[in-house]
Amino acid sequence: MNRHIIKHCPGWSNPFECKSGNIGYCQCYAIKLSDEQRAFIEQRYSDCLCRDCLVYLSADVNFF
Repeated sequence: MNRHIIKHCPGWSNPFECKSGNIGYCQCYAIKLSDEQRAFIEQRYSDCLCRDCLVYLSADVNFF
């Protein structure tokens, strides 16, 4: 089952399409995050973030 849901990013409030039913096509799939970055995100957000937030967090080495 393909689930494509329009969500609003809890970080920047951007609307985006979450493709949790087919994660390989989701906007977040190719973004590389370290274990520390994933833990940081999981502690602060209870839902998906938009690609812009994930790219920002993946590049920002000083957010810890």
